[in-house]
Amino acid sequence: MDIKKIAVVGCGTMGAGIIQLAAQNGVEAVGVEPDEARVEAARERVEAGLRTTVARGKLSSDQAEQASGCYQLTTELAALAEADLVVEAVYEDVDLKKRLLGEIDRLVGPDTLIASNTSTIPLVVLAAATSRPEQVVGLHFFNPVPAMRLVEVIRTPVTEPACVDAVSSLATSLGKSPVVVNDVPGFVGNLLIVPYLLDAIRALERGVADMESIDAVIRLGFNHKMGPFRLSDLIGLDIVHDMAASMYEEYKDPKYFPPPLLKQYVRLGWLGRKTGRGFYRYDD
Repeated sequence: MDIKKIAVVGCGTMGAGIIQLAAQNGVEAVGVEPDEARVEAARERVEAGLRTTVARGKLSSDQAEQASGCYQLTTELAALAEADLVVEAVYEDVDLKKRLLGEIDRLVGPDTLIASNTSTIPLVVLAAATSRPEQVVGLHFFNPVPAMRLVEVIRTPVTEPACVDAVSSLATSLGKSPVVVNDVPGFVGNLLIVPYLLDAIRALERGVADMESIDAVIRLGFNHKMGPFRLSDLIGLDIVHDMAASMYEEYKDPKYFPPPLLKQYVRLGWLGRKTGRGFYRYDD
């Protein structure tokens, strides 16, 4: 199946990144948000992303202008009907995702593929909310979407191989490196990274070292670009918390239980870079 047009439901950080990525690679995209205020906020996210990509020398000004003409944003779910692939990219709320996937299923044609950008929710739970579980895949992009090369393509036991092949080919055409993963909570990336981030927070809570020192050990000793606290701030502490809570619900393994310090920061609204403060301050 040749995917020529995609639709994205939910145009926050991840959804806007997916739209930007598609548009700057010449793939027609439409994004759907529930009201005009969110549509305008999504437009600013996409355009800001294009400006950043130009500033980094990854895109020319002419290419960015062309990309701006490759996408549209709307409040009408009916706009999904002409897409070859619909990507659900709302936040990690299983009931919300199931409700949206059911609506998408009823709106699109019988050959349309449906994907979820979920990072931890078992895909089979979401696929069961549709009448076409064989045509539902996970398409887990990493943040920031335009810059990160990895895409996890998640398959359930009933996902059609042709569906997996189609979205993998799309990811490759967008300059990504797709990795096919079976449907387990957390998949591969978050199955491994979440305990690492939580262990760092617990080490801080126990007074093993301050967060700057823990970050320095990981950067300088293991040659990582950033340590666990900078990485948590980049991901978003609310997202780290929700991923951990979701995986704990599935596995009941204490290593996934969100530490008290993480919960406190989320309750304070200190969510990382996006709010100007997380473990670190981002005053600029």
